Amino acid sequence: MGRPWLVSLVIALGALTALGQTAQDLASQGDALFQSLWRKQFTLSDAPALKAQLEQAMRLYEQALALEPNHTRALNMMARCYYTLADLFLPDKEKGDAHAKGQEYAERSLRTNPEFVRVEKEKGFVEAVKTSSDITALFYTYANWARKVELGGAVGILAAALRGDDRKLMALMERCLEVDRTYIKGAPLRALAGYWSKHPFARDLEKARGYVEEALATWPDYLENRLFLVQYYLMPLERRAEARAELQKIFDAPLGEDELYNGFIKVLALDVYGAISDK
Repeated sequence: MGRPWLVSLVIALGALTALGQTAQDLASQGDALFQSLWRKQFTLSDAPALKAQLEQAMRLYEQALALEPNHTRALNMMARCYYTLADLFLPDKEKGDAHAKGQEYAERSLRTNPEFVRVEKEKGFVEAVKTSSDITALFYTYANWARKVELGGAVGILAAALRGDDRKLMALMERCLEVDRTYIKGAPLRALAGYWSKHPFARDLEKARGYVEEALATWPDYLENRLFLVQYYLMPLERRAEARAELQKIFDAPLGEDELYNGFIKVLALDVYGAISDK
């Protein structure tokens, strides 16, 4: 018997080639859609249309990868898109699977580097991470992996610790700081603030404060930095008045150039404010 799916794939790839679409062409089109999305305000009413645009960008990256499986930009953006999809648009029960897929794409990107593959084979993942300078692959391996673990609850966190995930996650974040601590306006700093604030065995709120305050001082208009100060430092210490004051700054802030995430953070801040006020 034949394989209809294979015939369909060959036809689809042939059509793309006939149109003169290269993997880079498709990835660039995906980038344009993603950047356009980033500059659109997130609101609950607009969420379905925004999600559809994100998924359209993802289809373009998938088409690029069908032509060129090791296209690093497409792999990195699929990792970032899956993180964004889970973070902004999916219900809790679907987030874990999306983050798992995002982690897979990011790790595939890391392994397009022959030196990473060689060192990983000889010395393991932690040492291999030190060979990479791809901030997007490094960060979204960490971000998707850490969020997937967090969604597993206490059992998932314990299982991850027993597997040795903690060493690998910290290696990723330490390398991110070395490569580019400014990435997405302090994303590695925010990630480490969350890491130290919520660590089940080595919680350190002062370390969390140091990282998030650095991010906030450098990029005060990126509202996730301020929300992290509330969630990962002020709230654990039950400093409710200060937390409410910081949340009010989020409500009052302009959207600026990061309209998608700043709009999303304003929505989240409303929930956080309500939770604080109810106590």
